[in-house]
Amino acid sequence: YYSTTSLADTTDFTRVSSVTAAGTSTMATATGLNNGSLYYFRVIATSAGHQGAASAQASATPQAPPSAPSAAPVLTAGNAQVEVSWTAVTNATGYTVYYSTSSLASTTNFTSVSKVDVAGALTTAAPVTGLTNGTTYYFRVAATNVGGASPASPEASTTPGAAGVVFRDTLSGGGQGPQMVALPTGSFTMGSPSDEMGRLNNEGPTRTVTINKRIAIGRYEVTFADYDRFAEATSRTKPADSGWGRNTRPVINVSWNDARAYAAWLTTQTGKTYRLPTEAEWEYAARAGTTTAYSFGSTITCSQANYARSATVTSDQRLCNTGTTPDPNLARTVTVGSFSANAFGLYDMHGNVHEWVEDCYINNYNSAPTDGRARTTGCTFADRVVRGGNWSIIPRRVRSASREWWQPASFENTFGFRLVQDLNP
Repeated sequence: YYSTTSLADTTDFTRVSSVTAAGTSTMATATGLNNGSLYYFRVIATSAGHQGAASAQASATPQAPPSAPSAAPVLTAGNAQVEVSWTAVTNATGYTVYYSTSSLASTTNFTSVSKVDVAGALTTAAPVTGLTNGTTYYFRVAATNVGGASPASPEASTTPGAAGVVFRDTLSGGGQGPQMVALPTGSFTMGSPSDEMGRLNNEGPTRTVTINKRIAIGRYEVTFADYDRFAEATSRTKPADSGWGRNTRPVINVSWNDARAYAAWLTTQTGKTYRLPTEAEWEYAARAGTTTAYSFGSTITCSQANYARSATVTSDQRLCNTGTTPDPNLARTVTVGSFSANAFGLYDMHGNVHEWVEDCYINNYNSAPTDGRARTTGCTFADRVVRGGNWSIIPRRVRSASREWWQPASFENTFGFRLVQDLNP
């Protein structure tokens, strides 16, 4: 029995609206009610024409489903996931995010569509995880309440792990890993032409290298903030900062061995494969589609990178810290991202700190692989390659093709690194 007035004291139900549940069913639906009106309910059991006493009273207010979200959701693609956000809908108590690898624009029946249910009227964002990098996904959002679900919003689409996507993986121990940028696949000419100013013989012969494997690389050099979290978690001695500061400066005084240990820790923390870039991957990322000595052209200035201007004058004059008001910050490392990014969105590929790569050193590219793999056998020395130059050395040594080498246990205040992550599939 139900009514818009209280039934608490009612004993005569002959004038009260009712709905009958046949048999032993313990559920019935009262339909045709007015949304927004308060209704009172009591239940009486019947048997062979006899009625028992009425139950205690309960009340409820039927509610219409909310309106559909008027705008398509905003999508932020990441590594094998997409963050979906939307505008709150009046009278909603939750939302459902529908997604598929085929368009949902004309879909009205979502029973077989993947979804994420989100509770809470004020929750207007949710991650959709476990996606396949490089695959385009389509999204629509519906608002829900006790009255049901709204029609779905307009559609939006994006591709997780697509070239140019910037992401950070969550660490199982808390916090996030370094910012990574997904790279496009492609081919490039590795090494320097014979007429490039400042070239050395170990930069040839040039060859075409194809990067078919989908990877992401550090947007910045690994910072002290990134590395110190690892050191604290593993009770490792923190590297010295040479008195220049930590936080968002690139980590320095780290060896090739240290860099690989950090990569292994990130792999364990995230479940994703982190590693040092191969020498070919590093140069592909540094060039970002260019064939000139630097990613920004054939010459370099102090407004483009942190390096030494000349080797033939005094120490203070040769560093990029001269001018009317010398900048002492340029006689050392600078905060990552202090200069413009290259066409792939990567910072400080020239100068600041030398960056360790996976390869051991061989003094030429004869018989070098053309698929981006690292060279780890047949090496000239046990030394490992560093690329990109640093804050203290001259222009020719910060070119895209420049190669140097050091013992894997070596560490200096000019050594740092950035990492690569292998992306699925």
